[in-house]
Amino acid sequence: MITSTYPNESSGTTDWRKSVGRAIKTDGCVFLFCTGGRASVSVNMQKMIFRQGNMAVLTPDVWFSVSEVSSGFSSRYVALSETMIEAAYYKITSASMWDYLHHVPILRLSPQQRSLVMGWMEQMDWILAKFTDPDRITLLNNNVYNLFFAIDKELDKALKNKTMTRKDRAWDITCRFWSLLTKHSFRERAVKFYSNALHITPDYLNKVCHRAYGMSPKALIEQQLLVEIKSYLTDTRLPVSEIAERLNFEDTSYMCRFFRCKIGCSPLEFRNGNAVPKIRE
Repeated sequence: MITSTYPNESSGTTDWRKSVGRAIKTDGCVFLFCTGGRASVSVNMQKMIFRQGNMAVLTPDVWFSVSEVSSGFSSRYVALSETMIEAAYYKITSASMWDYLHHVPILRLSPQQRSLVMGWMEQMDWILAKFTDPDRITLLNNNVYNLFFAIDKELDKALKNKTMTRKDRAWDITCRFWSLLTKHSFRERAVKFYSNALHITPDYLNKVCHRAYGMSPKALIEQQLLVEIKSYLTDTRLPVSEIAERLNFEDTSYMCRFFRCKIGCSPLEFRNGNAVPKIRE
């Protein structure tokens, strides 16, 4: 089960100081607009830069983690549950837009687009602060639909004369693999589980992952699992034994050995050490 980084139906500003080394999660959608500085992030295990003037659209099937942030980094955010965005999901049937946002959730905006997005964020702040359900649900649904509709049209314009060469079978497989991984990695860690769900062989999934990410599917599964363990250790006070049980490890000692092998310290040492965020001046 996904534990959202930001409360659903909320908006605000963040500096990501406490998010370094962690994933930004949502069970609905998070809209981010960078208002200062820059951050190095990992999107589905690919390194990207999120800088001032960029917008990011994060859905549950996008793995988005923060690697480091600059000293002046700040970002506006709007976090919504699935209920608040379902109108956009059902009304906008453009597969190309959803595919694009899965692989490239960070959008580089023109000055005019930045101004429009800031205005949209302010509208969302106003709706969340001033209205109650059912009026709030209606207004949020409409506003989110308008934004996605605009993104769809702008992408269509920008890509009209370009060929998305990556949009082939491998593109489709990586999209579906990440969707499965975000839902099942805390319970299922066998590559064969994912290849079976994708109706391909483990060998073919291995080739696709190496081509797209330079890593094996096993390494990707383990990397996501490590982020889950770290999140439990830093965000909760759950005993290590309960974390191991929640993440479907055979026993606590096995999880501890796995964690030490990959990170170089025990889970309790990691929890007590509270790794210092990487901040660039």
